[in-house]
Amino acid sequence: MHQIKLTTPSGNTEISVGENLSAGLKTLVPTPVLLVDEHVLCEHQDSFDSFQSISIPSGERYKNMHTVENIYRELVNLEIDRSSMIVGVGGGLATDVAGFVASTYLRGISFGFISSTLLGQVDASIGGKNGVNLDGYKNIIGNIRQPSFVWCDLSLLKTLARKEYISGIAEVIKYGAIWDVEFLKYIKDHMTGLLNLDLKVLEHVVTVSAQIKVEVVQKDERESDLRRILNFGHTIGHAIEREKKVMHGQAVSVGMVMAAQLSHNLGLLPASDVDIIQNLLKAAGLPFELELDPEVIFQNIRKDKKKSGEHIHFVLLDGLGKTLIKSISLSELKPMIDDLC
Repeated sequence: MHQIKLTTPSGNTEISVGENLSAGLKTLVPTPVLLVDEHVLCEHQDSFDSFQSISIPSGERYKNMHTVENIYRELVNLEIDRSSMIVGVGGGLATDVAGFVASTYLRGISFGFISSTLLGQVDASIGGKNGVNLDGYKNIIGNIRQPSFVWCDLSLLKTLARKEYISGIAEVIKYGAIWDVEFLKYIKDHMTGLLNLDLKVLEHVVTVSAQIKVEVVQKDERESDLRRILNFGHTIGHAIEREKKVMHGQAVSVGMVMAAQLSHNLGLLPASDVDIIQNLLKAAGLPFELELDPEVIFQNIRKDKKKSGEHIHFVLLDGLGKTLIKSISLSELKPMIDDLC
């Protein structure tokens, strides 16, 4: 098992990466109430049925305030108070919702996460961002509050749908592209093992990804500067996700290729490096292009939470492993999107 500590002004998180971590629930004090993704609860009932639990419906359409309100009411019925602990169990949707509920119910009670998806383990569960969507716009309602712990239980990945597992690889590739060329090479060299859930490869990939995110978040918890680099591929990706109704990792995969291509168009990134990213995503079984309506994509970007006035902070690559955050006006961005689409 590997352990990483995240230390920020708003709180500290102990991150653990290993197998069968869910068994540790029995040792937690106070005994937690679980907010569990309905599919995880079904697949791993033996691990969680001895605890008070509230089911979180699966699917991005349920990541909203209506779901949050229903959970609040169930917590009231269970007489959960400030001495209680909430543990969110599931992928990014479940932990985002659980974190938002725990950090707002009774003005905030103790919480932690057991992450059951690759996307959640390398990205969504780490860093303290909690939130829900509004009318399809991603995470537009939320806060930043750190969980006490995040357990990246590799055992839970064995029952994860294949498509969802592959979707998570997009975020892994993102870390190599923005931060660590050697890690990008490791992913390329060990792609077969990663696709086959080889435990040694998986443990290394999840641990390194988590370490990179921790390093970034510790330097910029509130996303005032450096943390924005974690949005590489996401500005366009979120717009694609909303238009095409594809999985998050699939949308981010296409978004990263388009962001890399834009970096090349601006003279920052060699065409060969664009090819490296595209080929790596292709090897993972991720999409790297989709038929898109540029006007719809642009209008979705206009409502992105990263927009500031008439500008948007766009993450570009200034070479593999190096980023550049460029403030681009919406008027400048429009023809760029038209060209990329």
